[in-house]
Amino acid sequence: MKKIFLLFLVFLTSSFAFTEINPHVVIEDLRNGQMQKYKQDNLSTIDTSSLISRGIIVSQDELTRDIPETISKSNIKEHLTCSFVGDDWTATVYDIDAKAGIVTCMVAKKGDLYNPIGVFDTYYPNMQKAFALDLKKAEEENRDLIYSVNNQFKPLRDKVNDIYQSTRYSQNKEYLTIPELLTAAVLTDTDIIDYEATSSTNKLQLKDNFVSKYYDTASNQFIDNREYILTDAENLFSVYTGLSDISMMYLILLVAFFGVWGVANKVATHFTSKIEGKQNHEKVLPYTFGIIAGILLFFPTSFSESITNENGQTVAQYDIMKTQYQEFEKTGYYMFTDWANDAAKIIIDAEINSIIEKVGIGTSDQIVQTAAGFEQYQKLAGFTNTIWDICKDDIYNYNGLFDSDKKHQYSTDPNQPFPTSEKWAYVNSKIKGNTSTLYYSVNDGEIKSNSSYNSNILSKTNTNNPLDNYYPEYSLSACGKNYYNHQTNYEKYRDYEESFKNLNMQGANSADKIPMLEGIIKFQYELYRDWGYLAVLGLPVSKMQTEFIGGLYKTKRSEVLEKLNNEVKKDSMGSHMIMSSIPYLFVPGAGTVFQVISENGGKMGATLGSAAGPIGTILGAIGGTVAGGTLGMWFAYETSKTILALSPIIGIIIIGLLRFVIIIIKIFSFHFASLFMMPIMFARENIQAISRFTMKIFATMLELPIFVLSVWLAITASSLIHTIGDIFGKKIIIGMLENNDLQYEGVENSTWTLGLANGEWLAKLKIYVFDGFIEIAIAAFSIIIIYKIIVTLHSTLFEVMEVQGSREIDNAIESMKNESTGWGSRI
Repeated sequence: MKKIFLLFLVFLTSSFAFTEINPHVVIEDLRNGQMQKYKQDNLSTIDTSSLISRGIIVSQDELTRDIPETISKSNIKEHLTCSFVGDDWTATVYDIDAKAGIVTCMVAKKGDLYNPIGVFDTYYPNMQKAFALDLKKAEEENRDLIYSVNNQFKPLRDKVNDIYQSTRYSQNKEYLTIPELLTAAVLTDTDIIDYEATSSTNKLQLKDNFVSKYYDTASNQFIDNREYILTDAENLFSVYTGLSDISMMYLILLVAFFGVWGVANKVATHFTSKIEGKQNHEKVLPYTFGIIAGILLFFPTSFSESITNENGQTVAQYDIMKTQYQEFEKTGYYMFTDWANDAAKIIIDAEINSIIEKVGIGTSDQIVQTAAGFEQYQKLAGFTNTIWDICKDDIYNYNGLFDSDKKHQYSTDPNQPFPTSEKWAYVNSKIKGNTSTLYYSVNDGEIKSNSSYNSNILSKTNTNNPLDNYYPEYSLSACGKNYYNHQTNYEKYRDYEESFKNLNMQGANSADKIPMLEGIIKFQYELYRDWGYLAVLGLPVSKMQTEFIGGLYKTKRSEVLEKLNNEVKKDSMGSHMIMSSIPYLFVPGAGTVFQVISENGGKMGATLGSAAGPIGTILGAIGGTVAGGTLGMWFAYETSKTILALSPIIGIIIIGLLRFVIIIIKIFSFHFASLFMMPIMFARENIQAISRFTMKIFATMLELPIFVLSVWLAITASSLIHTIGDIFGKKIIIGMLENNDLQYEGVENSTWTLGLANGEWLAKLKIYVFDGFIEIAIAAFSIIIIYKIIVTLHSTLFEVMEVQGSREIDNAIESMKNESTGWGSRI
């Protein structure tokens, strides 16, 4: 509501001229902290036709202007100008977008400088060309570095290419991953699977135009994905063909019964309604259409499958029922499987590229982009710095922009004196006692001298037409905007400079990292080759475990977290490690580790001390117990810390794998159920019944790409939770420690008590314990959010599609979670 009111005030103050702003209202707004509305000019853009009709310009050609390709200070002062407007007008540079080659001019009636009527843009093609991102030049200037990097990445490219080519040994045959084989098996697809050969060999066999082998260069032999399916496919086909055979006899009886019953019911209802004179609301046409649809979809199109030889002659046949509905199922599942595979490939490529970038080993594309960006922002920073010099040294009386207290009169920024809006400059000139109300004046304002104006203006002035009727070359707000543009350009220039420097020095750092990357790439892309979209479950290993170990690279999060941890630990004299590890003992299993080590520490100490007699036994037991307790605490802390760090990885893999199995079970269940769906055509609301069943199957199809998305979202969410939660948690702990120090400053304390007398040290210990609890809470929530995303996203899909999901099957993971809760606490 406050923002809406503020926007309304901005609209009101922008709807009239600056000179109509009441200074008393401004002073009241200053007291109430409502000055935000004066920071935006809200000047309207004047279109070309209006510029011409009002005599501001003569033709549209004047808006496209020229500047020499060498953009020096003198060329900028001479050519970047808005002083070309008609004699009745005055204009000044209001803003500059050097990359786009656009200079925005603010225009007003001559002599009425504090009531601008609007702005218009001029275009400088040469300026846009000068500050464009020149990728071609960057590539030519860095050929040697690019060549070196390409050679460096050759093992990685070769590895990916070898994996890709390993499935291409057989021409004109479609390679199938393990999930694709599994899907074809549960759908009993005889277009892919050779049932007769599978039955004879008791091993999954494919039709001639499909292949599941790939050539493994490491072992120099062929590996076949069929080996993972074992003999289940043969059992599925045996059961399906058997059910097909016996189902026809029973289905004919069911169809006959339900057909006679359904049709007779419809006729009887219609007949009795006629006799009793009642209106029959049941429509016959939809029911008839449902019967026709049921016959077309569920009635068998064939009862056998032919086996042909190379000449196309039928050599054998076996019984299997086929329907159009099953063809729809197969087409849909295969299409959505391809969608899931493509989505997984995009995600895997993006994550692997991200890992390579984080390692700091630049690619050739990155070198070209960085080199071009470095040169671009070097030029832009130089340009904005030149504009700053012109504003400060040539246009304005810089010292006049400060008041008697050395504070900026037109700016709230202590680093620079220029405003970023004309309205702000105007209202400040009215409410501050020692500012000039005619700041655009050579004699009474902030303008330095005649050199502040373009030669076009100087040629127009005389006694009756003084300089005070005209704007200087650059407005106050243009100089203010330029300052912040320069800050942005300079920061990007420094970032590009640092990045480019690292790219030039990467050879020494990459020798050990290339083999690590090669291992990650080999693992992830081989997983994709074998398992298709299910390979997205390998990303926790490639990404999360890599970041956890930290041998390949350190994330910015870990660097910041390390600094914050050191800040938390300072002056703790080791107590932080002890106290913050106490909450970790509540992690299942950690307490047992502590108990076993501490108990055995005392026994071992007593045994070792027994050599020195009874006293040695006692002292050894005491020493062993203390050492065992300390060692037990350390082992328990490290054990639980490792468990919590690896739990998200394990959670994604286990929960994701179970979700995949549930999807396969649903595909299998619905496919076999379709064998018995023929009588559905005679149901009272047969169209709705067929539609509901079809929507369940369609939703299951859509679950395949949703599965890929949910796993990636879970990985990203877990990373996001730790990035935000860990750092924010440390910030809170630091704040608590600082507040603790401040609160106890006025409390009396004895030096020899080390802060115990007034409670300061005990309060610190409590904060250290709280630090441990925050770490555990964030790690635990990370696992919960992984579970919720992977499971809930599928349920949400059903809700959006208004489909009742298969709750009993879908809730299997929930049941597993409840069972594992008690089981996990016993580990």
